[in-house]
Amino acid sequence: MIPLLVAYPLLFAFLVSLFDVLGVRAKITRLLFLTGAISPWIVFFGIRGKIPLDEIVGGYAETAGIQVSLDYINVYFVLAELILFFAVSIYSIEYFSKHRKNGKIYSLLLLMHAGLLGAFISRDLFNYYIYMEIASVSAFALIAISEEKGAKRAAYKYLILSLTASYLFVFAVGMIYLKTGYLNTELIRGSILPSREIDVAAGIAFSALLLKAGVFPLHSWLPDAHSKAPDPVSALLSGIVVKVPVYGMLLLYLSLPLTKRFLTVLMVVAFASIFFGIVLMIVERNIKKFLAYSTVSQMGYVVLGVSTLNILGSVYYALAHALIKGALFLSVGALIRAQKSKEIRNLSYRGDAILMLSILMLSLAIGGVSPFVGAYGKSLLLNGIKKPLGYILYIAGIGTLVAFTKLNYYLLKSRENFNAYLLQRISPFLLSLLVLALGVYYGQRIDYMDFVLIVSSVMGFVLLRRSGIIERDIRYRFSKTVGEEINIFMAVFLLFTLFLLLQNF
Repeated sequence: MIPLLVAYPLLFAFLVSLFDVLGVRAKITRLLFLTGAISPWIVFFGIRGKIPLDEIVGGYAETAGIQVSLDYINVYFVLAELILFFAVSIYSIEYFSKHRKNGKIYSLLLLMHAGLLGAFISRDLFNYYIYMEIASVSAFALIAISEEKGAKRAAYKYLILSLTASYLFVFAVGMIYLKTGYLNTELIRGSILPSREIDVAAGIAFSALLLKAGVFPLHSWLPDAHSKAPDPVSALLSGIVVKVPVYGMLLLYLSLPLTKRFLTVLMVVAFASIFFGIVLMIVERNIKKFLAYSTVSQMGYVVLGVSTLNILGSVYYALAHALIKGALFLSVGALIRAQKSKEIRNLSYRGDAILMLSILMLSLAIGGVSPFVGAYGKSLLLNGIKKPLGYILYIAGIGTLVAFTKLNYYLLKSRENFNAYLLQRISPFLLSLLVLALGVYYGQRIDYMDFVLIVSSVMGFVLLRRSGIIERDIRYRFSKTVGEEINIFMAVFLLFTLFLLLQNF
């Protein structure tokens, strides 16, 4: 049954593409798209009572077959994907309805749906790689298909850097196979012995996955790719696509012996990503880039869980961030479409209570304020680290809230009424309510620390505004040509990979 989670979206991607080529009416194409988006839910409800569940596709022996599973680790990734993709599908129906290539877009979205689910259920490193690439290729095409200026350049940068990371990752998988004779993570774990080759494979594989996850200093492709993509695609990219590499890191962690020094370096990278993203959010004026830098920061939290061997914290925070960030991109997408601007200072949510309430709730949730599910994820992460580092995490939480205070300060400006489409307001609002409901379900209660966080962030915002830092227009670009830009980013990637490899020598 588990493989059907992937098979149905693949089938409907083919049917949507075929019907589009045959010129079948758009209503039928949209119906097929929605059916393909919802169909994995039917499979999931059919097997949810049997979790944890393992299957070997085709009934072969474990050593020869492809293992897929649903357990306490990946079920939250799968749930996050199913929820967010459903919300994005509803949002996309109106968003792409007048697009001349909507059949191709629906087909690519379903391919991404299948690729994401396939990666999350994989227990085999090579199949995980294949499904990750299906999702990535769909993402490249969906960004490139955008009609926004600069979208093709962003897609090209993402393509080149991501493909380079993919080649290195599959090279590392090959090294693991040569040393163990297996690609199945359980069999690898049962047969692996520490060796120099395994250390090198781990360094290369983690470096590749950190780039694909958009973690500082390998994040260079992310702000442009996530901000230039169509709004529903941005929600998927920042919400769930960047979680696939994190799941890969967890598979590697469960399979390979990782040294303490290696994990310490990973922790430093995670903290650096958290604070780098916050600084860029505070000075960014483009609302979609603001959210993209927020993703760079928040992925630091998820990687922090991996580096401290706190799987539960990493998994729950990945779930929380997927829902919150997906809903934020959908909310600001509705504002951008109604008000024809991406500049934070030109936008306002006054006049639309649903969007205002959604963005306010999501801003508190991503800052770790109770009773939202973001607070639950951060509390689990705090349990996995020593006290001095916990204080740094609180400072990071205040920094995130300072940046979102800036966002809400400008969005609160008065403005003439505007008309956002109903489906584009309802989808993020329902996700916001879910973020609140999950927090309550997991026992989050408002306490004095929440007031401390909010008051500190407001004071921090006032100080930064009076100092003029928030008002400054800081724009940078490494090079005028995309080729030179890619060369610089590639050099950073290779130096980082070399640095990671040296930690095991």
